[in-house]
Amino acid sequence: MADNGNNSGVPRGMRLIVRAWGAFSALCCTALGFFVMFTLSASCFGMGLMMIIVGAFVMAFEVPACCQYMGWMVTVSDWVEKHFKFWMRGVLYFLVAIVPIVMCLEVSTFIGCGAIVITAALYGVLAIGRKGAAAQDNKGQDVEMKTNLVDKQGNPSEGLP
Repeated sequence: MADNGNNSGVPRGMRLIVRAWGAFSALCCTALGFFVMFTLSASCFGMGLMMIIVGAFVMAFEVPACCQYMGWMVTVSDWVEKHFKFWMRGVLYFLVAIVPIVMCLEVSTFIGCGAIVITAALYGVLAIGRKGAAAQDNKGQDVEMKTNLVDKQGNPSEGLP
């Protein structure tokens, strides 16, 4: 996890928690993808395969140490970490996880891909940033209160009805 411009302002602990959840959701998606494959429906069989592939790639993106013996996968993970902002990663995870849910609505599909959707939502929260950052920037800048209700010394205006 490189500290670059994409990750500035986000505590390292939060990034680790999101990546740990991403690894757990990838394992969950992969494991439940095997269960989805045991069906008579061709679309659910295909979505089970897709869940396995999505889980493998999310695992490779989130925890490259799991794929350290595949050099190209570590290279891809480093590239994603450098070039994808949090919101981009969230949108990517959401889009690849919503397809199996729409195509094969089963409990296993919903739980496995739902975990990936939660990872996407967590990346969306990281993209938004800290809640109080905007409020801290505008502290003491209440222009309306200063111009309409008080004069330059801070006393109430006498021209109010």
